[in-house]
Amino acid sequence: MAIRPLHVDASHTAPKYYQLYEIIRQKIEGGEWPPDQPIPSERELEAMYAVSRTTVRQALGLLVRQGYLYRKHGRGTFVAPPKLQYSLHLPISFSGEMRMRGIQPGQRILEMGYVRPSPRVRQHLELPEHVQEVLRIERLRFGDGEPVGLHEAYLPLAREQAITREELEEAGSLYALLEARFRLIPSEAAQTVEATLADEREARLLRVARGSPLLLIERTTWSQTRRPMEFVRMHYRADRYKCYIHVTR
Repeated sequence: MAIRPLHVDASHTAPKYYQLYEIIRQKIEGGEWPPDQPIPSERELEAMYAVSRTTVRQALGLLVRQGYLYRKHGRGTFVAPPKLQYSLHLPISFSGEMRMRGIQPGQRILEMGYVRPSPRVRQHLELPEHVQEVLRIERLRFGDGEPVGLHEAYLPLAREQAITREELEEAGSLYALLEARFRLIPSEAAQTVEATLADEREARLLRVARGSPLLLIERTTWSQTRRPMEFVRMHYRADRYKCYIHVTR
């Protein structure tokens, strides 16, 4: 059963820092402390709940690690916006997912061109031996202007089918462009999710510290013709994303 204290009780079986964590978490989830607003200082929290500075720092550290709070150097600790939800059971585009949640999607194309597929990419796209190159597109993805993901997509399109940077920028959604140009509609996908750490480049692009936790999602998407239409590696900020899947028996 979840602990729902109104104050920190020294006789409670739960550690003091965890009781304080629960109090603050409830204030955030209940809307009492709104997103991007500063929370009381460590000194104020000490006085409010009659706990030590160590207890306050332990509770705040846990809330920061779990994405409820974030810190600004020299300015204090702030309430983080709610995490974006990534659906694992729907083959939907990033842009579609964002719009469903009332968030304005955005993109910046980092690299786009033909490359020789690695054995792994070849396997995921089920490429015949005579296919020696695929279209690779790397994009930085935004939600309401904030960088939240880094997408590296591989598409089995011949050079005569090549899409242009201008077309993709205008369409905004790769899936929308593939449907408009080639009548390719995503109908099925296989995905894996794992934890990883941001390297120097990923950290710079996603505006997080090097070594910050990321969600790495790899997905192979099949079209309505049952042929692979895309293999993509997606790195998402773990402080801004959580995965969702609906399971039935």
